[in-house]
Amino acid sequence: MSAHNSNVPLELRPFAEGVWTAERPQRFAGVEVGARMTVLALDGGLLLHSPIDVPPAALAPLGPPRWVVAPNKLHHLYLAPWIDAGAEAWCAPGLDAKRGDLTFAGVLDAPGEPFGPEVSVVPLSCIALTNEVVVLHRPSRTLIVTDLLYNFTPRDPWTTRAALWALGGYPGVRTSLLEKALMKRDRARREIDHLLELDFDRLIMAHGEPLERGGKAALANAFAWL
Repeated sequence: MSAHNSNVPLELRPFAEGVWTAERPQRFAGVEVGARMTVLALDGGLLLHSPIDVPPAALAPLGPPRWVVAPNKLHHLYLAPWIDAGAEAWCAPGLDAKRGDLTFAGVLDAPGEPFGPEVSVVPLSCIALTNEVVVLHRPSRTLIVTDLLYNFTPRDPWTTRAALWALGGYPGVRTSLLEKALMKRDRARREIDHLLELDFDRLIMAHGEPLERGGKAALANAFAWL
């Protein structure tokens, strides 16, 4: 991935009670896909999911971050400033070996509640390329994913829409042909079924437009091909 260096002030968007999102331009394989960071206000402090290219001071209105989560093996470019600012870094399985230059407080390799009872983490092993860890914010019934699926809309650049359409990832909430090709399907069926048993309605993804309602139905529909 490559970033666009931007001096545009960070806009923290309230998404639900105790949940904010922020976006920055981001390219992947030459295509503008954007990148979204999710911020959760938990009893123990702020949790940052999939940090983006902004200085830690940009979050000053919400308070200091306590945890920063790299939720898969591709979303790790902007961890260092948050670690330097004092946040504990947690990562998806395998990223600790990939980023030996960083110090991680923990690896999210098992289901659990390492950040307190408000948040549950669900590691997925069906795509080895990413080893994505899904996060459930219980108070707002929000499921937070990274590259598991996307939701590109007519508001995205036409080049993005064309590229994702060619990959089967547009329009709407979808996976792409890349996920279909790399996914271990038997394992994926079990893991997606487990996600659909969780109590959520909202859905946030790192790329594309988040859903304030209907997230569970959208997730089920996106993986109906399984």
